[in-house]
Amino acid sequence: MEIEDISIIAWLQNNAIKNEKGEVLDFKEHRFLVDIYDDDAPNLCVMKAAQVGLSTCEVLRMFWRAKTHKMDVIYTLPTQQDVQTFVGGKVNRIIAQNQILQSYTKDKDTIEQKQVGNSMIYFRGTFTEKEAIMVTADWLIHDEKDSSDQGVVDAYQARLQHSKYKWLHTFSHPSVPGHGVDREWQLSDQKHWFVKCTACAKEQFLEWPESIDVKAKIFVCKHCKSPLENRRRGRWVAKYKGRKYSGYWVNLMMCPWVTAGEIVDKYNSSTIEFFYNKVLGLPYEGEGNTMPKHVIQRCIQDTPNSQENVVIGADSGLIKHWVAGNREGIFAYGKTETWDDIRAMLNRYPRSIAVLDALPDLTAPRELRQEYPGRVYLANFTRDRKTMQLVRWGKGKEEGSLLIDRHRAIQFLVDEFHKGYTTLHGRADEWEDYIKHWQNIYRVKELDDMDRPVFEWKKKNTEDHWVMASTLWRVGVSRFGESKIVRSGAELPGNGVEIGFDERAPLPDPKKLFQFEDNSFDWRG
Repeated sequence: MEIEDISIIAWLQNNAIKNEKGEVLDFKEHRFLVDIYDDDAPNLCVMKAAQVGLSTCEVLRMFWRAKTHKMDVIYTLPTQQDVQTFVGGKVNRIIAQNQILQSYTKDKDTIEQKQVGNSMIYFRGTFTEKEAIMVTADWLIHDEKDSSDQGVVDAYQARLQHSKYKWLHTFSHPSVPGHGVDREWQLSDQKHWFVKCTACAKEQFLEWPESIDVKAKIFVCKHCKSPLENRRRGRWVAKYKGRKYSGYWVNLMMCPWVTAGEIVDKYNSSTIEFFYNKVLGLPYEGEGNTMPKHVIQRCIQDTPNSQENVVIGADSGLIKHWVAGNREGIFAYGKTETWDDIRAMLNRYPRSIAVLDALPDLTAPRELRQEYPGRVYLANFTRDRKTMQLVRWGKGKEEGSLLIDRHRAIQFLVDEFHKGYTTLHGRADEWEDYIKHWQNIYRVKELDDMDRPVFEWKKKNTEDHWVMASTLWRVGVSRFGESKIVRSGAELPGNGVEIGFDERAPLPDPKKLFQFEDNSFDWRG
């Protein structure tokens, strides 16, 4: 029988397909994956917990369909390093364990490209737009979309324009609502895995904490609280009909090899973000991890700004987004297609300075710096791993340039908004578009190269430009508008000292701080 005449499940079983560890796929253990393997929906998304077998599922489906339907495939991961690790550590090991896959890829088999018959499979990263414009495809697969650059992920859509298939599959553990895989999930039919209680015969999907007896550490029926005997036997039930995406929600409680005790232990030993994202496979919007609208709204004051000693912050791009303010706060924002408008502001405010994003526009910002020496500064965003400085201003030959620790600088400004230390001047309705950009960012906790936890601010989509412009403005204020935003002493609690953006505190007068009585005498007589 030809491969074209059988289903993927039959192909997997007939060939005893193995995973990267050499284990034959066990569909009794992974029963919930069968329908996902067999789903031929052109638009498919899986919102999942970590380590549930979905990457293996999609890799094998990819090879099978490339062979049977002659589809060119682009498989994306967040970074090129992820591509190296994934293909070398998983895909190539799966090929090595299965002779039939070796025969499929004998003509061309590299890390970034694999030829399957007349079809090509490309593995690409998402942190440069060049990755998205090099090849065309019939099928896009976005793995770990939430950790990918969302703008580049969107740019990949153009690679499908020529195809009669135009398949788009997305699967990832989620991060926050409205971002990454949750965008497709909200457009999907939202299938849940339903199992039946043998005691009361009621069907249900597993939820935390209703489906677990935390003390006994067993799975229980949500209705009668009897032990759930078999989580393997279930069926997918769609919450909605006729949606654009075929969607599946996969959490660790569905996995028969994971015990209730392990779920409880993970809850007790991990952060709530980790538990929701990696165990429950759900987006989590925790306090402090986003910028709620009301936080910025309460910083709006319909009061005049002196518009003296102005600092302009501008995010580069085809459209330049800018903000203008001083140590009193931000009094204007806008966007423009030409750098001439930034030049006009520099002329309008003769004592102003501008801090511009150095990338991606390489020419015009440098011309402005040359035209306005000592007034225009070009910023590159990075993480200062050596000195942990927030900002490093260039000296000597590097004068006019600076490096900004992106995530910590954003966090500093976020904290100032929360404390009410940054003011937006004008009416509330005038700041609606500006606030939307702040609502497009969210914070996640990652591990650095030394396995130390660090917080990073990421964007839900490409519209975070006024966030970056405001960060550049705040950096400029820290150098040219004094080390901190002006605040009255009454707004500072107790006898505390306010630390500025440069992470330095002014030395207090001990007599004023502690109000000593002057009982001194000259002991020398």
